[in-house]
Amino acid sequence: MSLFNLFKKRNTSDKKSYFKELIKVAKADGHLEKREYDLILKIGDKLAYSANEIQELSEEIEHDDPVEASHSKEQRLGLVFDLVAIMMIDGSIDPKELGLCKSIAMKSGFEPEVIDDIVHRINMLTLSGKSIEQASNEVYLVYSKA
Repeated sequence: MSLFNLFKKRNTSDKKSYFKELIKVAKADGHLEKREYDLILKIGDKLAYSANEIQELSEEIEHDDPVEASHSKEQRLGLVFDLVAIMMIDGSIDPKELGLCKSIAMKSGFEPEVIDDIVHRINMLTLSGKSIEQASNEVYLVYSKA
């Protein structure tokens, strides 16, 4: 299953919560890079969110709790991978973004070291010429089978 299809059939509340977590990571370093914003728009489009709705969700995130661990493992794993993709899309990993990814991973039931492993694996694949999305999908398949 593609990373960006995990929540396609979920209810509106789940999609909204999931998408807000993506925005939190993208904004964790204090600014939103164009490549981060473009990826957010791409994910938003796949989840049927308009640019205006994305802006509204972005403004709401300050008052929300992190994702709950009650979602299925597949959904939580998909969120972690999407968070890592957003964190890596601008070509640098900000310590605040990394910390937030690890925090959300922990609250989602994963060890924080999982983020380091995912980042390492994706980096190795991107060095061989794959895009972040392609590399994420390949690494996701490895994790989803574990």
